[in-house]
Amino acid sequence: MRVETCLCISIVVLCVFAVEYASGWRSGTSTKSSSGKNELNIGLIAPHTNFGKREYLRAVNSAVLALSKTRGQKLTFLKDYAFLPANIHFGMMSLTPSPTAILETLCKTFLQVNVSAILYMMNYEQYGRSTASAQYFLQLAGYLGIPVISWNADNSGLERRASQSTLQLQLAPSIEHQSAAMLSILERYKWHQFSVVTSQIAGHDDFVQAVRERVAQMDHFKFTILNSIIVTRPNDLMELVNSEARVMLLYATKSEAIDILHAAQDLKLTGENYVWVVTQSVIENTQTHPQFPVGMLGVHFDTSSAQLVNEIATAIKVFAYGVEYYLTDPANHGRKLNTHMLSCENEGQARWDNGE
Repeated sequence: MRVETCLCISIVVLCVFAVEYASGWRSGTSTKSSSGKNELNIGLIAPHTNFGKREYLRAVNSAVLALSKTRGQKLTFLKDYAFLPANIHFGMMSLTPSPTAILETLCKTFLQVNVSAILYMMNYEQYGRSTASAQYFLQLAGYLGIPVISWNADNSGLERRASQSTLQLQLAPSIEHQSAAMLSILERYKWHQFSVVTSQIAGHDDFVQAVRERVAQMDHFKFTILNSIIVTRPNDLMELVNSEARVMLLYATKSEAIDILHAAQDLKLTGENYVWVVTQSVIENTQTHPQFPVGMLGVHFDTSSAQLVNEIATAIKVFAYGVEYYLTDPANHGRKLNTHMLSCENEGQARWDNGE
């Protein structure tokens, strides 16, 4: 069964489970700080760790305190709203959280404190069950109308339509960014013809579509896509042997890429006459594998724990300036920035309209 089919079935099952399980969980009431200001609360999801929680909290404290000391545009909403480190409600999530854990985090932990947004920060790169869990979390937040600012390394495996929702802002490089970077490499070396090779990794159809759309948008440089191949067994690469392809764009997991490139070597599709350009999902980290051919090129972004901690500060700053623009827009006058009365059950509001 194809990966995206499994993912879709999993999400349908999980969503049905959510409806049955989430009864009894309801948002709490709005609160004010000791200074009389309205409190502005957000949720933060980060990878589970036994030793890194202190780093997460340190990043949160530094980022929030820096908002009042910024040298650029002053944040006027801080005069009317209390936004302190204590207003960021922190939770850690495992690689493959259960539906129960996801529902408890959203419906019990976050809605109880009237969060205005959720920061979803994950550096897992498994492109399997973890991607399905991430998609379920983001879709459930979307059903509730809660904005999500995310930085998840495996976002290329998410359903493209869901990841382009107006309620979700992705800070990590998307599949569109990666495909554009790969084509810029080809343009730099004047390689006009290429083939696209993928495994059945989650998001492989979206990768092919992103490449095609990017090629169609480029008027100043003419590209020709010779083949688009989904590799399920080594013989699938024979289509490349019988073509003029010398440059290949590869989207797969690292383990799948090792097998594909091993088969390509057997078919003499590697070496000085061939170039393979790969995505972040193949590279993962800077440790190369002996099976990777000499001269292989790729796009890479840092997914280390240290980088994730840095991105937490970026996400908080993005949220703060989003609030500033929202509150200074006359069209939003009188609209509240908390999810009071939002509920995961049939009572109260099923969706937060102001989230859009």
